[in-house]
Amino acid sequence: MRLPPAGSPPVRDARRSAVAAGGAGAPVGAAVHVGLAVALAAAVAAGAGGCRRLPPNIDSPGTAIVCLGDSITAGVGASAGRGYPAVLAARLGREVIDDGVPGDTAEEGLARLPQVLARDPWLVIVELGGNDILRQVPIEATEQALDGIVRGLLAARVVPVLVAVEGPFGGRHGEMYARLGKRYRVPVIQDALRKILFDPSLKADEVHPNDLGHARLADAVADVVEPLVREHRRRRGR
Repeated sequence: MRLPPAGSPPVRDARRSAVAAGGAGAPVGAAVHVGLAVALAAAVAAGAGGCRRLPPNIDSPGTAIVCLGDSITAGVGASAGRGYPAVLAARLGREVIDDGVPGDTAEEGLARLPQVLARDPWLVIVELGGNDILRQVPIEATEQALDGIVRGLLAARVVPVLVAVEGPFGGRHGEMYARLGKRYRVPVIQDALRKILFDPSLKADEVHPNDLGHARLADAVADVVEPLVREHRRRRGR
């Protein structure tokens, strides 16, 4: 699989053509007022639609939703069947494939990307980076691996969603996920896991949510994913 160069933005939709206001003999003042009105309307429309901007590949031909991650994705800390992917599946009313491997770093998740793509996903929720922090992997290496995952998914016409793994660890990792989200215009669930792992009532141990914590994470993911599921179904006629 050939990946685009690191940091390359995905192909954008065709830009709207500019519309000139006013005619050949229009007074200068009137033209200025018309131009200001058009600019203001465009700014309002952009502001209103910015929060609803869809990520690339929303019309993906894939069929599955996959959770790619580490022990949190694998459900460690939760009772059987109550890990966040299972709770997410119940809320969405459709199958969610759990591809969590305890102990995986971002680089190891990148190495597993071919097996994830073999499941024919249209959406992949990526929760990786916590083990990088625990093992003191340089943040530059973590970002490079996550960047490779996002680029690989985009190249395969899949929608990536990133779960920021900051937890109680702190540091610059939150900024890293935000950079990736901005770089590729993909959704980032920024604060959910950090808040869970700062709340003793939501933790099974220092680095894993309990049943309630997994449910909270599933809710945070569902809030972002549900509109994508609806739009994907609409575009694919399902």
